Amino acid sequence: MKLFITFTGIVLSSFVSLFAQEQVIDSTKTEQLKEVIITAQYTPQAEKNAVYKVKSISSETIELKAASNLRELLQQELNIDIAQNSVFGTSVEMQGVSKENIKILIDGVPVIGRLNGVIDLNQINLATIERVEVIEGPVSVFYGTDAMGGVINLITKQNQENTVDGSVSAYYESIEATNLTGDIGYKFDDHLIRINGGYYQFNGLSTSDNSDIENPRNLNWEERQQYFGDFTFIAGFKDLKLRYNVNLNHEKLISIGEPDRFGNIEDIDYFTRRINNTLNLQGKIFKNKFIDVTASYLDYQRYHNTYMVDPETFESTLSDTDIKDDNIVKYKYGGLKAQLGKSEKTDQLNYAVGFDYNDETTEGERILDNKQSIETIAIFGSLNYKILEDYEIQPSARYTYNSSYGSLFSPALNLKASVNNNNTLRFSYARGFRAPSIKELFLDFHISAGPFTYIISGNEDLEVEESHSINLYYTFRKELKNESSLTLEPSLFYNDIENLIALSEMVDFNRHYINIDEFKSLGGKLDASYKFNKAVTLRAGVSLIGRYNKFNEDFDTDEFLYTPEVTTSLNYEFKKTDLNFSVFYKYSGERTGFYIDEDTDELNKTTRDSFNNLDATVLKAFLNKSLLVSIGAKNILDVEDVETLNEIGEAHSRDMQLWGRSFFIKTTFNF
Repeated sequence: MKLFITFTGIVLSSFVSLFAQEQVIDSTKTEQLKEVIITAQYTPQAEKNAVYKVKSISSETIELKAASNLRELLQQELNIDIAQNSVFGTSVEMQGVSKENIKILIDGVPVIGRLNGVIDLNQINLATIERVEVIEGPVSVFYGTDAMGGVINLITKQNQENTVDGSVSAYYESIEATNLTGDIGYKFDDHLIRINGGYYQFNGLSTSDNSDIENPRNLNWEERQQYFGDFTFIAGFKDLKLRYNVNLNHEKLISIGEPDRFGNIEDIDYFTRRINNTLNLQGKIFKNKFIDVTASYLDYQRYHNTYMVDPETFESTLSDTDIKDDNIVKYKYGGLKAQLGKSEKTDQLNYAVGFDYNDETTEGERILDNKQSIETIAIFGSLNYKILEDYEIQPSARYTYNSSYGSLFSPALNLKASVNNNNTLRFSYARGFRAPSIKELFLDFHISAGPFTYIISGNEDLEVEESHSINLYYTFRKELKNESSLTLEPSLFYNDIENLIALSEMVDFNRHYINIDEFKSLGGKLDASYKFNKAVTLRAGVSLIGRYNKFNEDFDTDEFLYTPEVTTSLNYEFKKTDLNFSVFYKYSGERTGFYIDEDTDELNKTTRDSFNNLDATVLKAFLNKSLLVSIGAKNILDVEDVETLNEIGEAHSRDMQLWGRSFFIKTTFNF
């Protein structure tokens, strides 16, 4: 790690020195970029000019949805499926691909701390987020082998107009959820200091009819407490910007147990702590080149304490055998990524080249030999060649050396054709690889239940996952009369993953990670947006996703099992009165899956029922928009206890999404 820190300092110092020479030559200010995207781009640019199809969820949408975390924001997005697990948290699936193959980033830096392959979306607070950029399909060339299914990149707020700028926000939801946040920024010359902090409290909820109000022992939504803080310092040097950020997040999840058949009760408190450090240098050099260098050091810990509860008095006593020192897992990540890009509209040839290094280390009693690590070093490059003015071809490749699996090569090809100002066609193909994670290789987990000891272990003989992915996007945009516009975006996708990694069936109380034969997903969607005028915007979408794995054949089903989705949103803005009305709706169709019964070790088929999710928000601005007040309702149709399907090869448990209808109020004061 000392070598990594030294190397990071040398690289950043070199770039700063390079800039010091360059500014004598070019003193032109970089023009303010508006409505740009940065995910998987050579340089920041408008979405319509990007070869990748990138969806941006703006800060306005975050505010209208009154979303406190990433789970709440993504619940009604098309082609994105949310799964809830009582212990591991909320996971995300895109185009039928999930878990380790979906990469979640904050300013391009990965979010670490996967449990059972899952990054808990409830733990990703949106207090400092300006927008969220989503790419469906593989982006392995730019972000590594665990981005085969897609990327979700959260972009933090980094700009400020006034010398002093800040806000205080309070949120309350009728399911006993409270979110308090505050931030303040100070700008001097081209520099900025910004501090943010907050607290989130959810008291837990039972949607069961037989819950005991005085002593609830069967909460299917656990109590959750979160503290978070963020410090950012940005130093501007004309065309370059140096940014340091440290983020702290602490969560306590309280899982209240039910009496077992012997009357014994166990409560478990799960603790998660994250400390993320990021140093980033980006901007223009040599007049038309753009650099983006990021060094990061991330520290993650998770542990739990078990309490034995007296079934008569409900007094709890800390267990002697299942406490922090016995089950703590520590995960550390050090990374350095540097990219140099050139993207000029008038040039026929543009490019991006980069270097990516990371060192991942895991420690704990549940890891083989108590400590394991994996290092990866990668170089990547991409060329964009304009065959004609509006026809582009972009071949890309990434070469990765993994300390456990050696060399991996990931090629990709993107095509873009702009027939005219209204019609754009995008095609992408990617060949992906994903080396097994530390947990999949070295997990060594023993748990006692009565007279038996269950073992879940890693497998050092796992093979690398391999994938082929194809995506086709068409965009039609038309400006109409009276400031109205119409956008239609149909798309198709196909994913074929070989050697998919999953947990095996239980044999002699032992389960381990294995490669299953194959997983496929295919489907398509149609997004439509119609802007009636400045005040009214209507969006709608429909999609169909088919999934296939080896278990389909065991039940003589069709090769693919399909699930439909429908989304709709309406936004009506009354500018004269500073009033905004929004509705968000999603229909999730019936979905079939498979699970292995832990008691019988038999493969079973299960079905998640279809369900509807409808939200509505009214937002009103006061005092020249210094005070924002929003009220609304979530899950208006009062849907409860929709069982979440577990992933392939894992035990089935009764995990739910949607806790029924709730009402909220949120106030934000900007100063």
